[in-house]
Amino acid sequence: MRLTDKVIRTLIVLSMLTIAISVSACMDKDTGQENNQENVEVTAESISNVTWEWTGTIEADAKTPLVVPDPKRYTIKFMEDGTYYIVADCNTGSGTYVLDNNRITLNPGPMTLMACGEDSIDNKYLAYLGNVDSVVLEGEQLKLYLKGSDDRMLFSLQY
Repeated sequence: MRLTDKVIRTLIVLSMLTIAISVSACMDKDTGQENNQENVEVTAESISNVTWEWTGTIEADAKTPLVVPDPKRYTIKFMEDGTYYIVADCNTGSGTYVLDNNRITLNPGPMTLMACGEDSIDNKYLAYLGNVDSVVLEGEQLKLYLKGSDDRMLFSLQY
């Protein structure tokens, strides 16, 4: 193997580690906090009309959090009228949602069904969204909790 190949591979590995460390540092700090112990009511107005980028998911039974490699490819935008729009890698879609205090139900609507490639995590993203039942907003971080667990998807505002 040539020296330049080794250098390039080393730089790629270091870049991925830097991204993983950066994202995990920005992730949820309240591990051990039970689902929805937040007392702040989430309203449609407080989460609407901005685009949220999926940065990762914390699962109780996973050894490490899932870090989304390119959050701009996995977004959700809630509208005040009860609709939402998503980007799931190479696919787009929409649906409706019902928000009652911190409880949220996402009802899927039309969605493109392109194959995004073997490195895509679009199916995982969509599966998580289909299992969401509550929401917490902490500053510029949106947390969507999954049914029956303390597992949560983490989103940051898109700028």
